[in-house]
Amino acid sequence: MWLYAITGDTRYGAACKGILEDIEQAKLDALISVQVVSEVAGVLYRSYGVKDTTGHVDAILSYRMEIVPVTAEVIRLGAKYAKEFSISPYDAVHVATAALSGITTILSADKELNKLSAFERLDPLSYRKAKK
Repeated sequence: MWLYAITGDTRYGAACKGILEDIEQAKLDALISVQVVSEVAGVLYRSYGVKDTTGHVDAILSYRMEIVPVTAEVIRLGAKYAKEFSISPYDAVHVATAALSGITTILSADKELNKLSAFERLDPLSYRKAKK
């Protein structure tokens, strides 16, 4: 979500910016794994040459949302999901975070998450339509 908004992605940038605005305006409740923050910083550093990601990290952490730590329980469940559904371990940690938090809808552009029948993946481009 953040990467698409920050980088102005031509396909998802505007939709993700709108979603982040809804989170800030308390129109949407959100929960993320702290791993999301680390992944965003890592991609900005490696792929976009942002050597000081402090401002981006602070911006994400300032959003009105719950940020869940990555615990041993999350990692164990994530490893199980990665194996069971053939998804990346990183995505599996996000799914495990949702599962352990009682969340069943995941807002993501990642179609790989469609493999998980216990969760509904809501594409950012469909968010506004679903909201109406």
